[in-house]
Order: sequence, then C-alpha cells, then structure tokens
Amino acid sequence: MKKKIMKKGFCAGVFTAAALMIVVGSLYYFNSQKVITLGFFTGSAWDVPDAYTYQLIDDAVEKFEADHPGIKVQFVSGIPKNDYSEYIASALIKGNAPDVFFVLPEDFSTLASADALMELDGYIDRDVEYDKSRYYDASFAFGNISGSQYGIPFESVPSMMFVNKTLLKNEGIDEIPRDWTWEDFYRICGKVTKDTDGNGIEDQFGVCNYTWQHAFVTNGVVPFDANGTRCSLISENAIEAVDFVKAISGLANGNVVTADDFDMGSVAFMLALLSDYRTYKPYPWSIKKYTNFELGCVPLPKGARGDNKSTMSTLLLCMNSRATNEALAWELIKTFCYDIEIQSEIYTYKQGASVLKTVTDSMTTMLSINQDLSEEGGMDIDLITYIMDRAEPDYNFREIASVKEIIDVGIDDIVKSGMNSKIGLQKIEKRVRRFLNQ
Repeated sequence: MKKKIMKKGFCAGVFTAAALMIVVGSLYYFNSQKVITLGFFTGSAWDVPDAYTYQLIDDAVEKFEADHPGIKVQFVSGIPKNDYSEYIASALIKGNAPDVFFVLPEDFSTLASADALMELDGYIDRDVEYDKSRYYDASFAFGNISGSQYGIPFESVPSMMFVNKTLLKNEGIDEIPRDWTWEDFYRICGKVTKDTDGNGIEDQFGVCNYTWQHAFVTNGVVPFDANGTRCSLISENAIEAVDFVKAISGLANGNVVTADDFDMGSVAFMLALLSDYRTYKPYPWSIKKYTNFELGCVPLPKGARGDNKSTMSTLLLCMNSRATNEALAWELIKTFCYDIEIQSEIYTYKQGASVLKTVTDSMTTMLSINQDLSEEGGMDIDLITYIMDRAEPDYNFREIASVKEIIDVGIDDIVKSGMNSKIGLQKIEKRVRRFLNQ
C-alpha cells in the first residue's frame, strides 16, 4: 500500500513537473517571440473603390512570418485612408508609430524632412540579394529625397489619356498611335468640338482635365531642382507648354468641360490615372461605368521638345527612424515591395501597377487586367509597360502642394486673360521663389 502511494505521488510529481515545464516553455516562447509592427490603411491610395483591402496584407504577413519563424507581425486594422495621415503623425509624436508603415504620396516629403523616416541606403547597398534596377525608374525615384532613399515603392499609378473610342469612330478618326503629338491632339480636339443638336451651343468637346503638368512633362520642362528649393519656369520648353495649354483650352470656347461630360460620352479625351481605368473597366463588382461608349487609353501626346511621358505617383513603404528591429523591418519591406508573388497580387487586389518590371512585363499579369473585357475593348497587353517606362516621378518635395496651387492659379490667369505666356511665367516664378524662400 505504501509503495502504491509512493508510486502515485511520484507520478503526480512527474506530471506536475512536466506541466510546469510546458508552462515555462510556453511563457519563454511568447516572451522570446519578436514582434514587428506594421501600419496601413483601408481603402485605396488613389481614391477609387477597394474591395480587397486586407487580402494582400494578410498574404504578405503570412509569407513573412513563414519565412521568419518566431517573428510576429502586429498591426492596427480599420484605419480609413482619409484618417491615416493624422494617425501616423500622431503616433510619431507619441513615439509609438509602427516599425514599418505605408506612406501616402502627399505625406512622404513632410515625413522625410521631419526625420521620421529611416534612411535606407545602407540596407540597399549591403543586401546582396536586393537589386534596385528591378524597379521602374520613376517608381524608385519617388522614394528618394536629396540623393537618399527614404521609401521603397509598393504600387504606382501613371497618368494616361482616356479615349472615347466610339466618339472618335463616329467622327471618322482612326486609332490614336502611341507616339502621337500635340499637333495631332489639337487637330482631333478641334474636329470633334461642335454643336451636335443644332441649338447653337457646343455640346461635344475635345478634352477635360488637361493641365500644365501634363504639358510640362511631355515637353521636357524641369520646373524644380531635386530638393524643391529652386524654381525655373522661364524656358522655351515651358513657354511652349503654356502656349499649348492656352490653345487647347481655347477650343472649348469658354465652356467648362468636366469629367461628368466625359462620363456622359460627350468628350473625346480625359486625363486620368491607371487606377481609374482599372477600377471602371470593369468595375470591381462587374458594373461598368461607361455603358454608352467604348473606353480605351493611350499615352499622353508629346510636345516638340519632349516625349510621350507621364507623371507617376507611388505608394511607398517606409521604416520608422526609431524602429527597434531594423533588420526585420527591412525584411518586411522587401516582402511587400520586392517579392514577385506578393507584387503580382497588386493586379488581383489593387488598382495600380506593380513597381517591379518583371511583374508588370509579365503577360500573365497583363492578361489579368483584361480577363473580364472583350477583346475589342481591352487594354493593349504592353501599354502599361510602355507608359511606365517613360514616366517621370511626380514632384514630392515638402512644399509641392502649395507650389502647385500657386502655379495652378497663375496659369489659369494666363489662359483666361490671354496674357503673354513668358510674362505670365515670370510672374509665377517670382511668386514661387518668394514662397520657397520664406
């Protein structure tokens, strides 16, 4: 009897010791497990519907954790895009910002100049597996300020020209070539601008949303230095660009032509982003926005001193300058921005383009854009590649929003008043320089 009690006591002791070891081991595992934090927003960076906000995030996090056993990625979900900038700014001030976070194009220069972002050149140079030449030049350049890389591109959207192909066919106008010129653009806009119902008022127009930025980039105008500290608007290229904006605007004969007019089928061309094309043809829920005409797209027309280029905006992934696990933060950035499998999902779950040439060049991903489109109405397989190869990074210095507003107002005044373009640009340049030197 005594032996049985001793045996039971021994077994209980062994069980208790084993259970204790399991508890201690579990506590050790959870306490030793490294955590890296991620910041992202719900919705699209390009202000179009986004039905799959979490899918790519979940897939990338799952892949990262599988490749890095013992590492856990934590994130706060449900932050709307419109509240995201304020959330990041507040978290940075409080000192609890994520180790890695997405940065909207309009916030990048402000955060970089405030020393909130880690300079990444060292990681790029030391990582033998990392090749920055795999990115589109304009995508990668967007994350660079004053020669230093503070952001890695995740998703880009170039500007492009929407085309009402039905309207052009009705006017006897052939397909638009990729290398078309300002002269072609002006001639077509002039031909289609007319009064179609005979009431004496024009109701069909050439273009909407065409601005000085489109004219500048397609005529080789470089209005700012890399740091955004100097403005130079007095050049033959810039004067020609403003003259062309005046000419193309004059074709509307004082009518205000809007995107709504294009939606109704009464405008031949509209400047928009790739995200708009991918969203509305087809719409994510199989509802086509344009039902009364066939929609196509082409590159922007080129000026005499330029090329068929576009500006391109880019969503970046950045590292907190106070990140506690820098090496892991860099690996997480690479999972989102450098992994072919994850980047390919942009064509399934997002509205822009992959920043990796090998992904966007792929016939498979290009075909995925056209999977719900008719052969006649789809986008050319290599059109996005053509446009992105020729894109220029959008301006991203800290004061760019205010500077753009100054130029917008100034050129609008030139167009409406008929002022000499050179004189008008001289006035605008003085205002911009005065603002930058404040």
